[in-house]
Amino acid sequence: MINGQYLISELTGRGRRSAVNIGLVALVTCVLVCITLLAGALERAFQAPLNDIGANMTVQMAGDVPEQMAGPVLPCSVAPISAEQSNSISSLPGIQSISQAVLFWDFSDDGFQIVVGFRPTDRAGPALLRGSVTEGRMLADNDTSMALAEITWAEKAGLGPGDRVNIGGRPFTIIGLVDTSTISRIGTAHLYIPLAEAQVIIASAPGIAKIHTFGPRDSNLLFIQADRDKTEDIAGQIKQLLGDKTSVSTPDSFKQLLGSLFTLTQRFSGMISGMVFLLALLLIGRNAAAAVRERVKEIGTMKAVGWTGRDIRLQLLAENCMYIVIGTLLGLILGGLAAWGLSFVSIAIPIPWDMAPTPHFLPGGEEQLFRDVRLLMEPGLQLFLPAFFMPILLGLAAVWSASRHITRLQTSEVLRYE
Repeated sequence: MINGQYLISELTGRGRRSAVNIGLVALVTCVLVCITLLAGALERAFQAPLNDIGANMTVQMAGDVPEQMAGPVLPCSVAPISAEQSNSISSLPGIQSISQAVLFWDFSDDGFQIVVGFRPTDRAGPALLRGSVTEGRMLADNDTSMALAEITWAEKAGLGPGDRVNIGGRPFTIIGLVDTSTISRIGTAHLYIPLAEAQVIIASAPGIAKIHTFGPRDSNLLFIQADRDKTEDIAGQIKQLLGDKTSVSTPDSFKQLLGSLFTLTQRFSGMISGMVFLLALLLIGRNAAAAVRERVKEIGTMKAVGWTGRDIRLQLLAENCMYIVIGTLLGLILGGLAAWGLSFVSIAIPIPWDMAPTPHFLPGGEEQLFRDVRLLMEPGLQLFLPAFFMPILLGLAAVWSASRHITRLQTSEVLRYE
């Protein structure tokens, strides 16, 4: 039976030992909470640029430099992806949907503009701009010779809904303005038109025909929704289908751009947590054994007055459980405060130039684009399980270590201290 008064006196009367045990458990819990939440936040941050466009993969093929910057041309880094290749990709296991787009530059005597053709009903890509229309309306499936304009570019050009622009030598009427900052600057443009019309413009452009074969159903940018746990395997299969010049962007692509520190933090978070937890097990067991050694006279006296080994083990278990429970609660509070502080931190994820190409010879063409992502700390099962099982395992380790030493004690040992 556990003696409550004795339990409290041990906790308060041995303040240094209690503080060390509680502090150790609190430190371990805090580290586990911070590492687990940080790893999850980094994983979500790496996914954010692609999530913004409703996809978890993009596919492009490297192309040749246009011979002359005149009329519609494909950006230097983007070559055609045939309709047959798109169909082959869509048949891969794990692919949920593919949204095609045509991205091109349009040079004319009046200036330069970036244009993207897309299907308004797609599940990913520029179709998500339907929620970012600031004036006018979104493109519809049956629209012809109509375009959306990016709001900042339109303001500089003095254009708005109802105005007309020439794209590839064809007149288009602007029917809406959109804020493209909501889609991570991936595949963004000055003007957006229906996919079918973009395909016709590119297929008939003489400057493109000199270096590429572009069919009326082809594209040069794919936004793919796939099973999240299969993205890297699918990326490898796509590269085998399309060849070495294929660029497949996944969340791991952004990890590589950010450098090894972020990658190592996310990849080895489980290993670090395990090492910290193992160290805590060893130290808790050592402290429990040391406590028994320090209390040989006390335990011998307890045995002499009738306490059984089971009674002593239960008493020590209660003491260690109190340390562990208090330490775990304190660690959770400290870890929660640390995570709350980290939630105000943002990391800048670089967007590859080929995802938002601008001619290098134009102002701002070599500027590195970033997507600022705030670290979102979301507690989940991966945090709940360690927080739940850690006190149990630490308590068992303490009791096991203490029990080994208790069973070795003889009642006669108390006489050594008389």
